[in-house]
Amino acid sequence: MDNINTTLFLMINAGPDAPHSLILLATALANWVVYMAAAGLVVAWIRSGTKLRFALLDATLTALVALGVAQIIARLWYHPRPFELGLGRQLLAHVPETSFPSDHATLLFALALPLAMNPVSRRFGWFLLALGGAVAWSRVYLGVHFPFDMAGAVLVALATTLAVRPITRTLRSAIYPSFERIYDWILTRLSLPARWFPRGQNESAGNR
Repeated sequence: MDNINTTLFLMINAGPDAPHSLILLATALANWVVYMAAAGLVVAWIRSGTKLRFALLDATLTALVALGVAQIIARLWYHPRPFELGLGRQLLAHVPETSFPSDHATLLFALALPLAMNPVSRRFGWFLLALGGAVAWSRVYLGVHFPFDMAGAVLVALATTLAVRPITRTLRSAIYPSFERIYDWILTRLSLPARWFPRGQNESAGNR
């Protein structure tokens, strides 16, 4: 398996003749997409009604659990990064720490999968999946991860999504409405205009 992982890495990693423009694109993807995704979730929450807000809470919970699982795996099993083994070219600064699974990819895929599985947020979820794939490519291309680190991130995200999914059905009726009421109360106290900061809509959040 290590031989396959290494072979795939060397196929994807930027070679000496890699275009500077492609390296810049990969660097931007590797560094900024996570923050763009977080900003997108905030904007979506602000501009949406109850159903999409509940889907966003599902995704946020899943991502937090997935990151926790990834940290446990990382502590139990150390896998060196390519540059620690003298493989390929490292074009992105990174500390020498365990590479499996990728935290960036785990976060993006764990946000994307619950959203993609929910009809209310499906388009947003597929968009995040595409971004997750782009980030996964970029971090291998820049020499700080192996392809199997990204495959591991997908598996962690998928397993967590399936494990958390039944729990969120309970949270939608027991916990999530309280979050939305508190948020609406804050908006009212701050006198923020409903045109730009919609309050929770009287719609059934329902189960997936």
